[in-house]
Amino acid sequence: MGQRIVSEIDIPLLAEAMDARGYALELAEARLSPLHAYGDEVAAVLRRWVPGIRLNPSPVPEIALARCGVTVAAALDAGAADAVAIPVDATELAARVDARVRFHQPRPMVLGDLRIDPVTRRVWRAGVPVELVAREFALLLHLAEHAGDFVTRSDLLASVWNLNFDPGTNVVAVHVSKLRAKLDRHFPYPVIHSAKGLGYRLDPG
Repeated sequence: MGQRIVSEIDIPLLAEAMDARGYALELAEARLSPLHAYGDEVAAVLRRWVPGIRLNPSPVPEIALARCGVTVAAALDAGAADAVAIPVDATELAARVDARVRFHQPRPMVLGDLRIDPVTRRVWRAGVPVELVAREFALLLHLAEHAGDFVTRSDLLASVWNLNFDPGTNVVAVHVSKLRAKLDRHFPYPVIHSAKGLGYRLDPG
């Protein structure tokens, strides 16, 4: 199955048009919250739009489905990545969705000799693949997004483990240790540094 497209409105023939482009269309059972946790495989959300709704910028493009041309303009002003008036031709909408997904696709991050691809979740150091499990990748990505700055243990617990409290374990230290071992093996210098009271910092050199 390809990446999922979630729609709040059932549009005739759209499932077939999206399938032809390698996407799986999923009809939302209820209206999605603006802060809906899309999941790793969701590439875009087709949102039922009415005046008054604000859409926030996101790596997952939100495409407004409006009732007329006037509200299409209002939806774009409200933050939609794209907007169309319904009813709409399924083939045209599928093409618009595909274009927006490609436009929003995160670019690989290059930090020193580290290359991190957020889409495929692959990592290389000096061209050598580094195999990471999901939590290790999430930890590395968060440190990479704050490269050069120390990230506290509590920030990592909240951002990587979704914990807003301290469980009183060494889970962060254990995962950082495993990540360091994989990133630094066979290389002359480390890329992750720690300082008591400050946290952890990615310094690719």
